[in-house]
Amino acid sequence: MKLSYGAAALLALASGTSAQNVVQFDLNRGLPGVRLGSAHPKLSRRATLTSDLVNNITGGAYYVDVSVGTPGQTVSMVLDTGSSDAWVVGTRANLCIDRKLQEYYQQQCLATYNPARSSSYKMLYRNSFNIKYLDGGGAAGDFITDDFTIAGTTIKSLQMGYARQTSRGTGILGIGFNTSESAAVPYPNIIDQLRDQGKIGTKAYSVWLNDRRSQTGTILFGGIDKGKFIGPLKILPIIKADEAATPTAFDVAFYGMSVKYTNGSKSDIRTSLSNDKLAAVLDTGSTLSYLPEYMTSQIFTELGAVTESQVTGLTLIDCKYLTSEPDLVVSFDFGGTATITVPVWELVLDLLADYQYLMPADIPFDNVCVFGIQSTTGFEESQVVENATFALLGETFLRSAYAVYDLDSHQIGIAQANLNSTDVDIVELKAEDKGLPTLIGALAQQTTNPPRTTTPTDGGGGGGTQTVTVTATPDNAGRGGSARLPGGGGAGDLIAVMAITSIFALVGGALVAL
Repeated sequence: MKLSYGAAALLALASGTSAQNVVQFDLNRGLPGVRLGSAHPKLSRRATLTSDLVNNITGGAYYVDVSVGTPGQTVSMVLDTGSSDAWVVGTRANLCIDRKLQEYYQQQCLATYNPARSSSYKMLYRNSFNIKYLDGGGAAGDFITDDFTIAGTTIKSLQMGYARQTSRGTGILGIGFNTSESAAVPYPNIIDQLRDQGKIGTKAYSVWLNDRRSQTGTILFGGIDKGKFIGPLKILPIIKADEAATPTAFDVAFYGMSVKYTNGSKSDIRTSLSNDKLAAVLDTGSTLSYLPEYMTSQIFTELGAVTESQVTGLTLIDCKYLTSEPDLVVSFDFGGTATITVPVWELVLDLLADYQYLMPADIPFDNVCVFGIQSTTGFEESQVVENATFALLGETFLRSAYAVYDLDSHQIGIAQANLNSTDVDIVELKAEDKGLPTLIGALAQQTTNPPRTTTPTDGGGGGGTQTVTVTATPDNAGRGGSARLPGGGGAGDLIAVMAITSIFALVGGALVAL
């Protein structure tokens, strides 16, 4: 996502044949090298498009394998609601051929794209693609067009970036507003083309990431799955930046949060509310969630979280919260219109099992985890986000929410996620709809075993569900470099610090296009 400010617009399986213009991608969580999928009922032609994504928690992203060119070349991309350009890594990109860059960025190129092998490739604008992210990474190269196939459905002549210089080993599939593209003149991006080429009826999609322990979730283009949320779908207007004619980011009015116990056994710990609403962007491209310091300080104090600057630069929390307080939640308030509760254990990321000995001695707990809520202080002190006040609600928030992004009506639908639900009840969104419909989801949380894994299937030429499996891969989005050791250390410690620096580059930086 491009940075744009007013109030701080920031940061980057249907069943049945009634859902006619719905495109769905299954989100599957896995470890690097593991292929996951799910089998679904057959559908009518053009009814549903299913593609598996992989969530690797340390990679900080949801991945999809797509096919680019004729014949198709499989490439991995990060799905990102916080940016708007699709771009792929070229086979001869600098990162792919320079070992020093690979060591510096702690990156390896994955499946790449070679335009010379595609009969449908066209050069559009040479040296015109340039995108930078808040974590210091980025990509540069050309704007091209080529056929783009995802889950068996082909978008003809999609404009995308072709990266010849990159700090990332995978490309990005941005699905935001075309007003936030890196191009000088907005162009029809993948969401526009899905609608314009008749794959979906309207430019809207629904995201259900599921909980972080689960293997499956979905993103559904052109439809809403009532089986994946609880209670009424609340409708929030998307906030435009000051003097902007149209939105550039998925900002909604956010009023604050509180920490409480859902079983009523204890009183609320404390409420932390802003003096006024602020813009909060809902971004799948950010692993963590970022809130102003005046809001996070109370939460950190009450949960015993501490901000550590020597090694990680992040706020850390006692890993005991993974199991010790199952009824403790953080409640996010959207002005009384909607409230989403996130279990505290969903906000505790156990990424440091092998690096506990590197933690400074003054951390007041022995078992150190990363907290899923961070302060925006570091952003605000940077030249990029100088004097900005904003909230970024990333994956640590979105896994507990069902979110519908309506780019045509400039609305966000939001409800409590029905975690691990196996129910499917899809409502197609149509061009003639005037905004998001009023819908009621499940009556209560469905309790099931984790969703099953399956093998890939082929939709074929006669219709049916089309499934593409994806390999999870680490997403070293940030820069490499060294961290300061507490009290020094030997060569083994230095290697460990490089590894931990890579981990925190993954979780610490949002996909924010400048």
